[in-house]
Amino acid sequence: MSSYRRPNQALRGLLGEAGMSAAELAARVNAIAAESGLVLGYDRSAVAHWLSGTRPRDNATALVVEALSRKLRRPVTLADAGFLPVPPGRKDTTHGSAAPFREDRDEDAAHGLGQLATWPTGHTVGRERTGRGAPLRLAALRLPPYEQIATSPLPAGGPPEGTRVHASEVQGIEAMARVFHHMDITFGGGQGRRALVAYLASDVRPRLHRPAAPAVRRRLLTATGELAYLCGFMHFDDDLQGLAQRYYLVALRLAAENGSPPDYAVALRALSVQADALGHRREAVRLAESAAACVTGPQLRRAFVYGQLAVAHAGEGARHEALRALAHAETMIERAGSTQDTPVGAYHQASLLHQQAVVRLRLGDERGAATALAASVRHRPADERRARALLLADLARLHLRARRLTEALDACHRFLDARSALSSSRVDRAFTDMRGLLRPYGRHPSARALLDRAARTSRVREPL
Repeated sequence: MSSYRRPNQALRGLLGEAGMSAAELAARVNAIAAESGLVLGYDRSAVAHWLSGTRPRDNATALVVEALSRKLRRPVTLADAGFLPVPPGRKDTTHGSAAPFREDRDEDAAHGLGQLATWPTGHTVGRERTGRGAPLRLAALRLPPYEQIATSPLPAGGPPEGTRVHASEVQGIEAMARVFHHMDITFGGGQGRRALVAYLASDVRPRLHRPAAPAVRRRLLTATGELAYLCGFMHFDDDLQGLAQRYYLVALRLAAENGSPPDYAVALRALSVQADALGHRREAVRLAESAAACVTGPQLRRAFVYGQLAVAHAGEGARHEALRALAHAETMIERAGSTQDTPVGAYHQASLLHQQAVVRLRLGDERGAATALAASVRHRPADERRARALLLADLARLHLRARRLTEALDACHRFLDARSALSSSRVDRAFTDMRGLLRPYGRHPSARALLDRAARTSRVREPL
């Protein structure tokens, strides 16, 4: 039996308002999906089906409204785009407020953690595959400066209920933050990410609703913010960009609730790193500048923020601003003298050298970038296996571009050594890129041996 489909006039109207063709919308949807590691092949014929009334499959609706939002420079919802009905039991929240601080009364950090635990984020493999399409929302990066947050009280959640939170409970959460941090840097974001999602939702979130002494409450918010940050980074490392952003925004909200400018700056920095990695250079600079404007506290924490500001400026080609921010980071790390023991915002000489390498590369100094990368690998702490692998992949790429095959092959072998124990989409992507770059050298015996080794260790990692 044939069914009647009503043409999607709302979507057609948005396309006209945006001045976009069907082919351009399809290309933009594919590009946004690629930010989360998805390879889609939509074309103008797919958009024609949507215009005729067919609803895009799976989470493609979120990709479509994000593409329209970015083009129109305003939030577009599923309802705006004519993608109704929304699945039962779910609100049309594809795009909420432009900032995470102008939500309904119930939209506090605890509520956000509970909502995120229900998203397709690794509880089952099947759900994970669809959740990978959740896009980064550019509109959500239009964030208020900390000064505005400090003078505008945030909407509160419900009154505290239950027994008081004891300091020993917070000590347990702080200890878990160190455990998840070590797991992440050593084994990659795909290892333990689902456990952290569950821990935040089931163990930590209920404590946010319970009464606590002011000092205990501050420690609880700080520890929860660190875990939300780590959860965001683990999603980022595994190319789950939309969910990574949402956890970062929860960390930002917790810092605001806690009245902590340094933690607010660290969350802004994380959003800047993510925006920069996905090619949103202007947003990366703006977020890094906002972070630098409110960061206070230890010199290493400030260097952590200013190093990212240098990277972001270099991405825009702003040489003077990039070198000035990098000089600030260098001065601060020299003044600090000792390292930090913290699961969030840790910064050391290897971190600075990596940022120096990125800045030099973006400003056209490839040889200087290679030197800094090699030094960063040497100074990298032994347990930072993922960082070492990614640095070696970048170093191999630079050596190949300079036709230094021997050095490139050495870096590639060391990369393969580190990769074996890692569960990280970023590392997997670097592995695929490395094999592609080496194929033109396939007749060289040493390169052939490396390609053979890579083939033996090749694996398609199931999302965790």
